[in-house]
Amino acid sequence: MENFFRMSLFMPPISPIKDKATGRTLKSATLTPLRTVELSEVYQLVTANAKLAALTLDVRDAALRGDDNACRLLKQQTLPYVTPCGVFTRRRSDCIEEQSGLMVVDIDHLDSTEEAEKLRQQLFDDPYLCPALVFVSPTGRGVKAFVPCIPGQNTSDGIYWVMNYVHCMYDTDQQQSEKGVDTSGKDLVRSCFLCHDPKALIRIANHKL
Repeated sequence: MENFFRMSLFMPPISPIKDKATGRTLKSATLTPLRTVELSEVYQLVTANAKLAALTLDVRDAALRGDDNACRLLKQQTLPYVTPCGVFTRRRSDCIEEQSGLMVVDIDHLDSTEEAEKLRQQLFDDPYLCPALVFVSPTGRGVKAFVPCIPGQNTSDGIYWVMNYVHCMYDTDQQQSEKGVDTSGKDLVRSCFLCHDPKALIRIANHKL
């Protein structure tokens, strides 16, 4: 598996920043990408970028405090993000310039960072998924996996397949409605926040890092 998957990198915020008192927009959402990046560059950002490490720590501190609102706002307002399914001229589904051949799957609201780290390895080792990149999510209690499409497979169909597969194989706790695969976004422009994970796993050719 070659490591030339390309996608768009966006700077924050992903949604408008508004004044709490007046509701006035202080900063508009970023709709145009900063640049196009390859998967190897995403891996370097996730594993080695000092600024991203500091931003991730802020998000995880809020998550540990149980302050869900602060956690959500910090993610939306401070973290960069990518569109794993491809390169876009604007963050809209009809503005795709090039498909990457990747699909993204999120598993959220796990019980602990330890559970997320274990699942990171399980997903990476799954012989049917063969993810190109897997890392622990901004809160520390989720996992994000970039999964290659099957040759000849329509990307939109592939997104449904990979979500259903991961749900069936890895969503073991059906008692918690929020825990498990995030199915909120199935379109090509679905975004993925980047965060610090020094033990993120990337697959290059026949090698694992």
